[in-house]
Amino acid sequence: MMRPLNRTILIALLLAGCGGSGMTTSTGPNGETIVGNEVSVQITGAANEQVAFGLAQRYCRKTDRAARFVSMAGSTSAYDCVKAPA
Repeated sequence: MMRPLNRTILIALLLAGCGGSGMTTSTGPNGETIVGNEVSVQITGAANEQVAFGLAQRYCRKTDRAARFVSMAGSTSAYDCVKAPA
């Protein structure tokens, strides 16, 4: 069984590999950690799934994309930033 820290590191590495470069790190309004690039984002420490999704949506909208849930491990949620439907 994979430990929570190992899962978080694995998700971060997978997200880093998805976009290649341009990873940014920021902090949400309640101390959440937001790590992403133009095609994916990872939210850690959100109060619940709805808050995490809202932060992911706001992040993805910066590049005219929409958040799509990928996975959750412990307190970390991963999302793809997909092209928004026209």
